[in-house]
Amino acid sequence: MGLEKEKAMRGEGRILSSLDPLQKEAAKQREGTLCLIAGAGSGKTGTVTSRIALALEEGAWKPSKTAAIAFSNQAALSLRARLSLMTEKKIRVSTFHSLAFSQLRRLWSLFALSPFPSLMEERDCALLLAKSSPSLPPSRLLTAIKWAKSSLISPSELKEACSYCSFKVPVGFEEAWRKYEMLKKEKGAIDFDDIFLLLLRILKSSREARKLVEESFESVTVDEYQDVSPAQHAVLKFWTNKAQSVCVVGDPAQTIYSFAGSSSWFLEHAKGDFPSPYRQISLSSNYRSGREIIRCANGVLAPSPKKYVRQACALKSRGAVSKEAFSDFSALAARAAKLAQDREKGKSVAILARSRRDLDAVKKELSSRLIPVSDSGGEKKEGVCLFTIHAAKGLEWDRVILVIGTEKVEMTEEERRILYVACTRAKERLDILFLPSPRNLSRFLPFIPSKGL
Repeated sequence: MGLEKEKAMRGEGRILSSLDPLQKEAAKQREGTLCLIAGAGSGKTGTVTSRIALALEEGAWKPSKTAAIAFSNQAALSLRARLSLMTEKKIRVSTFHSLAFSQLRRLWSLFALSPFPSLMEERDCALLLAKSSPSLPPSRLLTAIKWAKSSLISPSELKEACSYCSFKVPVGFEEAWRKYEMLKKEKGAIDFDDIFLLLLRILKSSREARKLVEESFESVTVDEYQDVSPAQHAVLKFWTNKAQSVCVVGDPAQTIYSFAGSSSWFLEHAKGDFPSPYRQISLSSNYRSGREIIRCANGVLAPSPKKYVRQACALKSRGAVSKEAFSDFSALAARAAKLAQDREKGKSVAILARSRRDLDAVKKELSSRLIPVSDSGGEKKEGVCLFTIHAAKGLEWDRVILVIGTEKVEMTEEERRILYVACTRAKERLDILFLPSPRNLSRFLPFIPSKGL
């Protein structure tokens, strides 16, 4: 055996040693498109970072033309940290917005004549919307604008688009949106959702710009691909037009950002979008949660007409799930605080809720008991973590206390997925506290299975 081949085999053994057979199979995929359907707790981060590190160590990919794209700064930091433990070779690890923004600035300096616009923070956008339409809530307008831009819908197309989907916009929205865009233009500013629209405009109109972008990437990995929007997907198509290897990773059961234009359709129909050959691998073994927690989570998905990947428990632990009903929210909040107070030493605990309002009520109960609280990140284990379910995505705790409280909205397939995401944050114990009142009927209750609780 040659020295180089022996060295390569030792490197492969080191990088892949912690992976199960399916994960190893995914990590060894090189050319073409790999669609990795990765359920909660299935070890997707370890799998994709092993795949990248192995290809870099074997010399199959050039570090300067390899990119890993995440949807949050926290996820990007996690990918970068994992890769640094496996290889000394550096690649581009970035969020979707950050990578698009850096490209937009570069292309703007090369092909645009006007000064580069300033980027407005969400708070400034809300203030501008309040000025453009004082009678409409800025937060609602901002959500509708984000959805429309992410969906590549213009003001003139809005009425027709809304007739084909369930998204509802407030009366007077189109006029408010036009005024908002006019005020932004006067300020020489753009919002975060303009980044993809402006980048697309340049790429579509300039052959030179397309060539620069296409030559930047030979291998691209996109995490949380179930949350990609039509605008992001359109930009990604330009990024990967000349790529030899593309990996899209996600879980349709964890699509919880439809209100922002995200859709799992692109993950489920990735075949043909990127280079051939196409391969799909599903990771269904859960290495995070105990058996009863997985049983509960699978039960949430079971009634769905969609064929989500059902999880299998890879751990020996049984786990525990409990369910308690309350007549009023103050009693529920007090119980949540008591459960958190009685946590085992050294065990991480999080209280999750659908709305920030419910979390604030629980926070008051915790403060009255002098229980330290953390709501800024999942790494602070000394206090009780308070998160909305959306903010908790991608995190995990030993014990999760799920508060199903006062919010009232329509029951949709997305709510089923939100509950599934909440349940699968728990490793050892899941406590579900809810209000059974018909007036405050939680969107989650119809999806919680009685069996096994």
